Amino acid sequence: MKLGKIAAVIASAALLTTTLTVASPASAVQNLVVWADKGTIDTIKTRVQAWDTANADYTVALVQKDFSTVRDALKVAVPKGQGPDILAGAAHDWVGNLVKANVLLPIDAQLPANFKDDFINGALQAMKYNGHYYGVPGWTENIAFLRNVKVAKTKVTSINQVKNGEIGINYSATTSDPYHFYPFQTMFDAPVFTMDSGGDWTETVGMGGTKGANFAKWLKTKGTAFFGKPADAKILCNFLNGKIKYWVTGAWNINAIESGASGCKKGLVINSTYSIDSFPKGPTGITPKQFLGIRGYLMVASGPNNTTNVAGATLLMRYMSSEATQYSLYDNFNKTPANKAALARAKDNPVIKGFADAANTVPMPNSPAMDAAWVIWGKAQTRIIQGKEAKPDKAWDTMTKALQAAINKLN
Repeated sequence: MKLGKIAAVIASAALLTTTLTVASPASAVQNLVVWADKGTIDTIKTRVQAWDTANADYTVALVQKDFSTVRDALKVAVPKGQGPDILAGAAHDWVGNLVKANVLLPIDAQLPANFKDDFINGALQAMKYNGHYYGVPGWTENIAFLRNVKVAKTKVTSINQVKNGEIGINYSATTSDPYHFYPFQTMFDAPVFTMDSGGDWTETVGMGGTKGANFAKWLKTKGTAFFGKPADAKILCNFLNGKIKYWVTGAWNINAIESGASGCKKGLVINSTYSIDSFPKGPTGITPKQFLGIRGYLMVASGPNNTTNVAGATLLMRYMSSEATQYSLYDNFNKTPANKAALARAKDNPVIKGFADAANTVPMPNSPAMDAAWVIWGKAQTRIIQGKEAKPDKAWDTMTKALQAAINKLN
């Protein structure tokens, strides 16, 4: 009979290295340690507990870590044999960085041949680096082209139909926001990196040349008159009040849109007063792509006492990626399932359906190269938008060369 119960450890900074104790003898029950941020623990705790209760051979300890520092904490803990068995709620673009740091284990041998068929296109691929899978997907995130139906009654099919002052993107004045601007960049067929024949990202910058130059020149032509001023604190209210017709954002802003905000009109209603649309085609008719973000579960290379419980971790990770679990996380926490069958069931929710139907995505690159890319790429982008580059094509070319040089130094 199983005696241990799931332990949810809410760790303060002073308690991050606290040793957990369990009631059951080690010979009777094997312990699994899962690190996760608070939001992830709140989301997965009930399902993990259900698995824990049903599996008498294991007891699971959930240990809270700060999302912004957990990668560095893992790199310190693993060599000491103090890491977890699983890192939960991990952003998929961390994978390459953590593989390079030797803190993850490949799980190829634990995955059946048809496992990728369980997930939406690109979801399992996002957990792959250098030919190996290191985890399983949990839920997805992508942006869309939101529309205030009161002031824009019909869906936009071409970006040429959007006029100055009608769109909002909340970007930084210094580093822009290449994530939110990526659909506009891909309207010019200028991907951040090239892809190999297997559909995996390389570390060769792909946004240079004529296509990148054309995007840079278009970006300068549009400028702040089109995209709005950076760091706009009024963007929510402006969308609610119809001062802007369109807002490029993700599901994380839906609660604010539907609830309203102080000083604004009351919230909007999906498919009645606001709509979640796909991005319009580019100036020359190219269909744009957004980044697909995945939050998932990674197998850590060194669990407690330098021994990762691969068998137990695999069972738990497969359970967390199942249709039943992913539908439950949607039903209770509005997480968009990566599991294909769960997503089909979740589409009775118009918000989930809206973002899923609006998605024409590619997985955000999970290479360590992205750590260098965001800042170099974003700085050039924001200077062009704000009219600080007289020759935007030249500035863009300089940026791509600087980015490639920075990536080459990583290898």
